[in-house]
Amino acid sequence: MNFNGLEISKVSAELDGNSVLQEVSFQLQVGNVLAVLGPSGCGKSTLLRVIAGIITPTSGHVFWNSVDISKIASHKRGIGLMFQNNALFPHMNVHENIGFGLDMLSVPKDEANDRIVDLLELVGLKGYGKRAVDTLSGGESQRVALARVLAPEPKLVLLDEPFNSLDRALRRTLVNQVFEILRAKKITSLHVTHEGDEASLFSDSILIIENGQITDNGTFAEIVNSPSNVLSADLLGLRTMWVPDAHFYAGIWSFLTPWGVKEYRDSESGKYQLLLRPEHVQISGNGIEALVTKVFYTAGQKYINCKVGSLKDLTVLTDSGITVGESVHLAVDIDSIEVLVA
Repeated sequence: MNFNGLEISKVSAELDGNSVLQEVSFQLQVGNVLAVLGPSGCGKSTLLRVIAGIITPTSGHVFWNSVDISKIASHKRGIGLMFQNNALFPHMNVHENIGFGLDMLSVPKDEANDRIVDLLELVGLKGYGKRAVDTLSGGESQRVALARVLAPEPKLVLLDEPFNSLDRALRRTLVNQVFEILRAKKITSLHVTHEGDEASLFSDSILIIENGQITDNGTFAEIVNSPSNVLSADLLGLRTMWVPDAHFYAGIWSFLTPWGVKEYRDSESGKYQLLLRPEHVQISGNGIEALVTKVFYTAGQKYINCKVGSLKDLTVLTDSGITVGESVHLAVDIDSIEVLVA
């Protein structure tokens, strides 16, 4: 059955004799945005370079619209790349930088000029064509880099954390603008990031890689509601996880918590952590006494961190006027505590 878009089939890759990717497989439909998350060294950037044709996999295939492009040269794949270093050519002005790929494709000069002017307006840099690149701010440089990527009209754009060097406020603004442009032009894109909230805002789906293997693949809602392990939960911003005191007998784990014993049936004696979501903690006179150690706000919502028993940073969602140093009582339904593979 034909698939419209990018398909990675059992791709493995090595760098300097070390395994970096291990039989990675997934699909990305035309026009969709995929975020790739994972710790440093997990294989995220290697995956992008395999797709782009910069690195040859040791096994597996890369397909576009069901056609195997694994043996096609990098410059013939119709893929645009944005890396952490935007690598603008210092001896060229903005117009010349954007037009570099068009020159390589022998696009007629008039057509190329019109396309560059349109792209400068699209990325919010109308009239910047004659500017020297060393006069640009960080955000302006990234916009020029995006325009250069879009100029050859790629079918797929790969972004390898190109916004990391920007401050948080500018990064959020620029990321929003970039993905608005990609969606408006219906360009399929794959975005490597460390930011779970960024992935949730701008991606249709999320891929999480650990030690060269996919551990989660789905929408943000699917993964955040049922993370496969501690890493996925942490990357997507779930806050309170801890290693409990535990006993294992006859295929049942008994995890000790401040609110009682959480039982978990598993025939394997592995490593686990418990997850307690802020919205599952209730401030109640019938609960366990806790000390408020921090008050903070995220996305307009108020949270408190509490010390209760052996837990030093239990995060609780609240709308009350609680302050640091106060004592509160916290109630938790044992069934709402989740068990994750560490």
